Amino acid sequence: MLTVLNDRLFFLLNAAAEPDPLIVSVAEIAAAWLVFAAAALLPALWIRGRRSARGALIATFLGVVAAMAANQLLGLLWFEPRPFMAGIGHTLMHHAPENSFPSDHATFLWSLGLGLIATGASRPWGILVSCLGLLVAWARIYLGLHFPIDMAASFVVACAAAALARAAHPAGERWLRPLAEKAYDSIVRALHLPSALFPHDRRR
Repeated sequence: MLTVLNDRLFFLLNAAAEPDPLIVSVAEIAAAWLVFAAAALLPALWIRGRRSARGALIATFLGVVAAMAANQLLGLLWFEPRPFMAGIGHTLMHHAPENSFPSDHATFLWSLGLGLIATGASRPWGILVSCLGLLVAWARIYLGLHFPIDMAASFVVACAAAALARAAHPAGERWLRPLAEKAYDSIVRALHLPSALFPHDRRR
């Protein structure tokens, strides 16, 4: 039953035989590049965001790391061929023939977005990143790189990671934030980075 539902959703979301070039371009950008933009968000929030949110950012980062590690473990326990490996649907982007389950791209975005929300680091950015995760999930199915079940698994992993991030917030605030801030301030001073762009504590 699950396999049937997975296949039906895939054929519903996968590109048609003659897709609109504009939609393909949007999907390609979303599938390949949004994850890099999201990856730059945490350091940007650390540097330019609220100083009081830094403990929450550390906890969010730990949640993302845990999510990606969980993906690797799940990949060892369950092998799901990519659609093009099974000769299913239309493939519009090149990808190595490897395990499809779960999706690292979707897991990264959702664990980051939900983590930002769960820890209170930045609810607006968390909502935006989570929505971008939906876009990436659609794009990678549309282009024939993943099945819907891969995305469902990614969302479950991301939810667990967000819960872990929330639980780790107190420890991140109390123990890890002072160490991380000290290291950051030392790097900024050592590299003589402008304090107007990289605010830091000169007393450290």
